[in-house]
Amino acid sequence: MLSKTTKARLGVRATVVMAKHPMIRRAALKAGVPSAKLLAKREARGRLEPIGSAARKAGSLVVVYGPVAADALGLVEAPKRRRRAPRIAAASLLAAAAVLLLRRRG
Repeated sequence: MLSKTTKARLGVRATVVMAKHPMIRRAALKAGVPSAKLLAKREARGRLEPIGSAARKAGSLVVVYGPVAADALGLVEAPKRRRRAPRIAAASLLAAAAVLLLRRRG
């Protein structure tokens, strides 16, 4: 097991050799790209979190108040009123017919 100081010295020596030798420098750069990508993604995610929460709030506002605003501005036609009278009449006729049939049988 190496001590901390020995590890630090070896790290410094390896860094100096890498800085002087172009082939080692290129190989280290290629090997370091994936770890650098991960670090950049993590930093970007940390910066975008507040923006994401604001975007979610804005999206929920659009979902809730969008149709109301579109109707108020005249961008969308108002929905047609449903004709409920024929449905109610048909339901009452069916109910009356069922009562008559049940009374005759019973």
